[in-house]
Amino acid sequence: MKAVFLLLAIISFPEDTLKKSDFQGNKGGSGSYWTVYFDSDTLDIKLARFIGGAQYSLDICFYEIFRDTVAKAIINAKERGVKVRVITDYDYYFRPYMDSMRNHGIPVIHEQVGSNTDHIMHNKFIVRDYRDADTTNDCLWTGSYNASEYTRLNAENAILLVSHSVATPYFYEFNQMWGDTADIPDTLNARTGSRKIDAYPQHLFVVNDDSIWVYFSPQNRPIQYLISFVNSSQDSIGYLIYSYTRDDLASAMISTFQRGVFVGGVHDASDVGSPYSVFQTLVSNGLPVFRDNLPPNYGILHHKFMVIDRTVVITGSMNWSNNGNQVNDENTLIIRNREIAEIYWQEFRRRYGEAMSVSDSFKTPSSIQFLSGESVTFPFIGYKVFDGVGRLVADAESSNTWAGKDSEGKYCPAGIYFVLPTHSRGLIKVIKIRAD
Repeated sequence: MKAVFLLLAIISFPEDTLKKSDFQGNKGGSGSYWTVYFDSDTLDIKLARFIGGAQYSLDICFYEIFRDTVAKAIINAKERGVKVRVITDYDYYFRPYMDSMRNHGIPVIHEQVGSNTDHIMHNKFIVRDYRDADTTNDCLWTGSYNASEYTRLNAENAILLVSHSVATPYFYEFNQMWGDTADIPDTLNARTGSRKIDAYPQHLFVVNDDSIWVYFSPQNRPIQYLISFVNSSQDSIGYLIYSYTRDDLASAMISTFQRGVFVGGVHDASDVGSPYSVFQTLVSNGLPVFRDNLPPNYGILHHKFMVIDRTVVITGSMNWSNNGNQVNDENTLIIRNREIAEIYWQEFRRRYGEAMSVSDSFKTPSSIQFLSGESVTFPFIGYKVFDGVGRLVADAESSNTWAGKDSEGKYCPAGIYFVLPTHSRGLIKVIKIRAD
């Protein structure tokens, strides 16, 4: 049986590889309404500064708050006269920092006051200064970052938006979980989990010509919107995810990949080892997805974001799981802005390069060439072939062709392979397709 190969252009590794600072997202610029942060930005300090900028109100909906810098910033804001309201998860309600906030007169509730269901309050968002009369200073902080107590960094992200319109649905979401718009919660009217409604029915907002969509779990079932964007992709999808168990989203990615769109991702190590993860399904269908390979001083890959065609970014607190979609209190933010998407793409590319153990200067191919026959010819002599999970398949020191066989002369199964030249910089990605 003859093999057919789909050869994608060389993935180049230029000598002037990108520096780590290029991946940091604090690039809003003069007059811009957004700022993006990653773990290398010392997120607890950035969050404390965001809290410290409050002039009138802080509505804080955070899964956990263990960082001393963050907790002190909240208490200092209260002591400056800022109106502070806090919602956290039940499991972290009785921790010392929460006790300290309550001792300073800050009202704090957890998700179980508004629901009898077994779910978690997994949001990580703050609405700042929405409750004053000035709509120009309304700010939103959200993303995957937990203010956790940790000894190692986690790979995660946060985004700050200065926008009254985008802050509005988050403010309404907070109030329905709080049970009121007042300083003190009304726990009898509080709605969380399955009791929540679509408190603010508008989901699409236009800010500075950018389209921004806001959805909440469980009432909006946000996975359906992720699937829609995946299905509409024309060029590339890159993602970093902590937990990914949704078969419907995986099916959409597989279909998109099979029609020629690059779909690559990195999963946290715990997800790769989970029996519920879709990781092996994606790998078995040839998608170039990997487990994380974070530096030794890192803990987990805690991102939950996807970049579509380097134009749209999907981020927030929601893992791509049943619980994230239809059980827990979560938020999902979708932004069509090429600059923001590019910053997230650089973070994807850095973590993808780590996971591939090749380089942090990964670049997706820009052109596709179809070749048919029993072998594929490369523009160099000497190469190594790796499969989609990084295992060495073949090694040829004096050849520039590969017949699709492993080192034992057996035909390799259909799927994606990476060809690394022996004596030059670069990488070739080959999709092998069995002919009828």
